[in-house]
Amino acid sequence: MVRVLLRFPEKIVNQPIIAQVLLQHRITLNIIAAHVDFHGGNVLIEVPKEHVEKAVNAFKERGVFVSFPKLIEVDKDRCLNCGACYSLCPVGAISIGEDYSISFDKEKCIGSPCGLCVDACPARVIKLTKELNLSVLSDEERGSN
Repeated sequence: MVRVLLRFPEKIVNQPIIAQVLLQHRITLNIIAAHVDFHGGNVLIEVPKEHVEKAVNAFKERGVFVSFPKLIEVDKDRCLNCGACYSLCPVGAISIGEDYSISFDKEKCIGSPCGLCVDACPARVIKLTKELNLSVLSDEERGSN
C-alpha cells in the first residue's frame, strides 16, 4: 500500500470525488485520516501499489492536489527516549518498550499530515524525510511491468 495525501480546494470540496474514483476505476483504498470543512480539506489514503498511478491521475483530473506524505526518520543514537512524542501520536505509531526505549512503527505513522512528534522532540532527532512522488516509485511498486 502507498500513502497518498489528497488536498481538496474549496471549490470542489462539496463533490463526491473519492466515491467517483472508487466506483469508476474500481479501486479500493483505505482512508487513514481526514480533515475536511467548507474551506477545503486533506484526506490521507492508502492505495494498493498496483493502482497508485491510476488513482493519482483520476484525482488530479478532478482538480484534487495529490502528493505523497513525508515520512519520519529518527536518529536513534541521539534519541533521549524521553517519551515527549509518545502521548501525542494520534495513531499509536510510537511505543515504549520494557526497557523504556521508544520505538516507531513506520507502517502506522501518517507522516507529514501529522508531524506532532517532530515538534515535540526536545532533542530534535525526529525529522520528516523527503516527500516521495510517482517518479521515485519503482515499476514494481506502481504495478507496472
